[in-house]
Amino acid sequence: MFRERVFLRVGARTTSSEVYDAVIVGGGPAGFVLASRLSENPNFKVLLLENGPDTYASETITTPRYAGRLQGTQFSWNFTSTPQATLDGAMPPLHQGNGFGGGTAINIMAYCRGASSVFDEWADLSGIEGLRWENLVNYFKKSTNLFVPSNRNYEQVIDPTKFGHDHVNVSYSSAQQRFPVDDSFVDTWVANGAQDADLTSGEGIGMMVGGPFSINPINATRSYALPAYGFPIARRPNLRLLHNSRVIKINFQGAKAVGVDYVDLLDNVTYTVRSKETIVSAGAINSPRLLLLSGVGSRRHLEDLGIPVVVDSPEVGLNFIDHHYVVMMFNATPDIITSKQLGDPVLLASFLAEYKENATGPLSTPGSSSFFAERLSDEILDGLGVDVSFPKSLPKDRPHLLYQYASVALLPAQRDANPISAFSALVQPEASGSVRLRSPDWRDEPLVDTNYFGSGADMALAVYGYKRLLTMMRSDTMRSVTENEIYPGSNVTSDDDIRAALKEAARSFHHPVGSCSLGKVLDRSFRVKGAQNLRVVDSSAVPRLPTCHLQASIYALAEFAATMIRDELR
Repeated sequence: MFRERVFLRVGARTTSSEVYDAVIVGGGPAGFVLASRLSENPNFKVLLLENGPDTYASETITTPRYAGRLQGTQFSWNFTSTPQATLDGAMPPLHQGNGFGGGTAINIMAYCRGASSVFDEWADLSGIEGLRWENLVNYFKKSTNLFVPSNRNYEQVIDPTKFGHDHVNVSYSSAQQRFPVDDSFVDTWVANGAQDADLTSGEGIGMMVGGPFSINPINATRSYALPAYGFPIARRPNLRLLHNSRVIKINFQGAKAVGVDYVDLLDNVTYTVRSKETIVSAGAINSPRLLLLSGVGSRRHLEDLGIPVVVDSPEVGLNFIDHHYVVMMFNATPDIITSKQLGDPVLLASFLAEYKENATGPLSTPGSSSFFAERLSDEILDGLGVDVSFPKSLPKDRPHLLYQYASVALLPAQRDANPISAFSALVQPEASGSVRLRSPDWRDEPLVDTNYFGSGADMALAVYGYKRLLTMMRSDTMRSVTENEIYPGSNVTSDDDIRAALKEAARSFHHPVGSCSLGKVLDRSFRVKGAQNLRVVDSSAVPRLPTCHLQASIYALAEFAATMIRDELR
């Protein structure tokens, strides 16, 4: 019943006489949480506008193992970084979710919260005491429902008291869902010092085994913002959810936001919507992009483009921070199912039959599982030969690097490859980048400077992590699942060659934050400083990156902000 067309174009057009209590720009995790909580009041009229399409009718989205196919499709914004000097001019892609569910509709579904000190830092930077871990954990709980299978064949510390009973299903892998690669991967890191930890309960350092993932255990489908928050609210008479609706401008009377203009992308007609409150939840690239197009940002930047300045807010688009990783790849043994087998029509037919009949088999899992978050000792940091004051100064519960794998080719590979991609990610970068407009035309792609490994310490850590990853993946404990190395190649061993290989293999973890940061652009109520009736709630509001995968933190932040905003607007 969830596939009824209630989401497709119900009441797509608006009339000039309609005034909403709130217009939400963006149908990602933050947007859907806000729509859910604000529309709980039947007298509060809410409109949510999403640029991308409906998503739930797509089995490519709902089937976990197809996650690796979604980047570069209609379901993602296919941004590209500006040339990166640290990567010899390379321009890595930066895909972001486009459609109902946002990034949660196209990610690899890993669910992690990371070090509690990050959220305490959010409170310090924003002045919002409620963002401290001891309070924010209640909003993590509010957004989740935990499932731990009885037939696990692995050890993993799990604290069920940190989870609730609603919305996003968070599931650990069953014995049948794990691959031989996972045992070898875990054994390799454990043999080299990794210890079990629960990175969903406030810890930041250690090995997570068996997930967890945002997957519905009943039918093994992706659990994301649309089914988790959108389905229960779709028929509320005071709420409208519109996709294929591109917001191109926030309208103002003076510095007071009074609504938005949006383009219906199906008929190319522009509509104006009036609202008492405008909440931007379009993500770390599109939120600052929309503010800038609307005249909210650096006066110099706006005047250079001929955009009238509404609010001079110099930090809009700055403090852009992302997790970046570096990839190595190897050919797995034939018994290990990767993207190669998914491309075989006969094998895929059997996988589909099992999945549709029993919600089991290779398609029921993302094809990835365990990961290890590591903090380097001060002795190792001091030996890197650069200024390491920043990584050394981080609270002791924070890792510097994260190591993970996926059963797809994250770099180019031959058609007959059976690829496993392992990667090392820098999870607390020092350097930040920026989002700027290319022109005043909303159709033009923004200039996204991701600033890969942009400080001396960042680059040194990235090189160290990549070398460590190569050592681990070339170790004896991985030989039972490895046939040969695809990239960078087993002959790449010298520091110079490894550094050169890194520059070819650096990619985004797709976790950008900070470009409309709390404490800089936003006040303690998530309002844009200097403006009235305009707020931003999404990843762009996050002032410091969590130490692992991002989606959990955005759900929790949005739940917290929604409670605050709902109480203020009563």
